[in-house]
Amino acid sequence: MKKNINIILLLIAGWLVSCKKDATTGMDEMKDKAKVVFINVTPNAASVAAQASREIAIYPFYNGVQFNNFPIKFPFSNGYKAFNPGTLTIRLDTAQSQANNPPGVAAKVTEFGYTVEADSYYSLYSIGTTQAVDTFFVKDDVSFPTAGKAKVMFLNLSTDAGPIDIVDDITGLVVAANISYKQRSGYIEIAPATFRWRINVAGTNTVLRAPRDLIIDANSVYTVWARGLRVIPAPGATLGNHVLQLSYHANRWTY
Repeated sequence: MKKNINIILLLIAGWLVSCKKDATTGMDEMKDKAKVVFINVTPNAASVAAQASREIAIYPFYNGVQFNNFPIKFPFSNGYKAFNPGTLTIRLDTAQSQANNPPGVAAKVTEFGYTVEADSYYSLYSIGTTQAVDTFFVKDDVSFPTAGKAKVMFLNLSTDAGPIDIVDDITGLVVAANISYKQRSGYIEIAPATFRWRINVAGTNTVLRAPRDLIIDANSVYTVWARGLRVIPAPGATLGNHVLQLSYHANRWTY
């Protein structure tokens, strides 16, 4: 019995080690496919109170196929999905989310084609406003950072923020400088930590958005983006989470 228990413990220990080693399971699978994640970064900028308070979500279609049972609400994503390399036709439809009563009928707002490559990762952001939907498409670099470090890229996807700096609220260090709308920084490598980053007007000490905490883990890859509205349209009925803020997610996470 003791021998059996020891074997079981060894198996459990081996499983835990393998889980840590393969924590990025899925990232290196299906190398013959392109992987695309959709993120809704499209705030509602309606100037009519009854319309501004509605939550407008987005349905992404890939080569005519809808992979989600519900539209993607602001500011969320639907995770990487795998596709054959070549031309990927993406259509975006807007609709009131299921939380609205009744939910709105979906309406096509844009359709476009992107060339995607095998064993590559891409992020598609719906940007602009729900009254004028736009897109931002970026190829993600999910290769590992230097051991023990994290790799981070920054985007400005706020329609009215203007050029921005991302600033460490503790040290005052400018982490990413002078990023204009629909622009990206290069990747930087940093030591893992919980950071407090804020949004400033580029090149100044003027704070556009107070800091928020971002948990950055080692051996992982992140994208951080500014989203939402700097100025809420009158009469000010826009949903509170559509105000300018930093969002982030891990493109590759090791835990």
